[in-house]
Amino acid sequence: MIDDILPASMVDKYRQALDLIKESKYLKIITHYDGDGTSSAIILTSMAKRMGKKFHLTYVKDLSQNGIRPLLSDDLVIFADAGSDQLRFFPDAENIIVLDHHFYQKSNYKALNINARDFGYDGTRGACGSTMAYIMALIANEENADLFPFFMSGLIADKQDLGGISGLNQVIIDAYGFKYKKERTINLEAQSMLDSITYSTDPFFEGLTGYPDKVKTFLADIEISPDATLNEINEEQKKKLANALSTLLLKQRVGLEALAYIENDIYYFDELGYNSKQLSSIVDGNGKMGQNSVPVAYFLGYQSFKDEMEKNWKMFKTKLIDYVYRAKSELFPGKNVSYFYAPESEMAGAISGILMLYLADQTRPVIGFSVGKEDTKVSSRGTRKQVNRGLNLSIVMREASQAVGGTGGGHDIAAGAVIPKGREMQFLEIADKIVGTQLGQKNETVLN
Repeated sequence: MIDDILPASMVDKYRQALDLIKESKYLKIITHYDGDGTSSAIILTSMAKRMGKKFHLTYVKDLSQNGIRPLLSDDLVIFADAGSDQLRFFPDAENIIVLDHHFYQKSNYKALNINARDFGYDGTRGACGSTMAYIMALIANEENADLFPFFMSGLIADKQDLGGISGLNQVIIDAYGFKYKKERTINLEAQSMLDSITYSTDPFFEGLTGYPDKVKTFLADIEISPDATLNEINEEQKKKLANALSTLLLKQRVGLEALAYIENDIYYFDELGYNSKQLSSIVDGNGKMGQNSVPVAYFLGYQSFKDEMEKNWKMFKTKLIDYVYRAKSELFPGKNVSYFYAPESEMAGAISGILMLYLADQTRPVIGFSVGKEDTKVSSRGTRKQVNRGLNLSIVMREASQAVGGTGGGHDIAAGAVIPKGREMQFLEIADKIVGTQLGQKNETVLN
């Protein structure tokens, strides 16, 4: 039972949330648009459907007061993978439940805020939006344990498996993941070896990812059929493949956390037809394509959406690979950060993450800008090593954005902001100085 593995104070808050849900005839569910948020949406809409509740689902990108206000309703609002830091904008709203894991500024409010950090859990590595949503579903009914795959897809999309699963995530896996087959293997997601490496973005193999002809040559050199699946090659071939791919990453000068990601624990969800790596990539890819509701609809039982969902996934991979190579060639160095401009706001975070882990200078974080018609969305990514040296991108994004009239926040290792269009260089100069202070470097900025 979920009650037995959580702090009593946390269970009490969830019970309060369940009472509010039971009393409501209609639910307004709002989640972040990324893979973690979309996984949370699948969990919460499944819960609502099983409870016989009518609901409306909305995804949010702009977490500023202006971005959130139009989404609120007189009905009960449930935020997932966002919301804690936004409650300060609406201190008198009592019809809001928040299921979050991000850093937030303490303020006075009347809403029910359930944030993993308030119960001693690390919201960067040990609990994500889908963690909090899955607990909500379990509190509602233990039969919702079968939504475990979507808890995992959110966890992986949020990179909380990087370096090993821990914290509240591990507590839940120990309690509910035992019935699924788990295998420690090479961290690839497609079917054939050719597609697995060609479309691999996490890990990202420079010169192979996106180049099927080069992948064929690479596989021929180590005597592996391009048509074989990972499960079909023998252990000796897996060792050769892992060694060859690791050598490529070493040539890219990646850090230890990226190198370790060459292998991972993969869970097999036979009832869905996908493993944990594939499921997370599919959900995240559809979200990044602005098609969040396609996987939500499919996993709610509308089977006709399967082809569209998988098509979106492949389109996302193709676009992302192209954008990553383009961003790498246009990556500008500051004194303490590297930065680039992304063609689409939905892609900025994914590009930043890949550049930081696999392709960029490992000594400084990466910042990506996506300039829109009225504002600019900012995504930033660092490494565990940088965080251990003092980096906190949540503070960087919040303080630099506020200085130019915007808003921002997130995690120490990954955060974002929304700033007025045209203030990018001013923002960057401030962010560069803050990062320099955190990392103990000089605050001189060299921007192109």
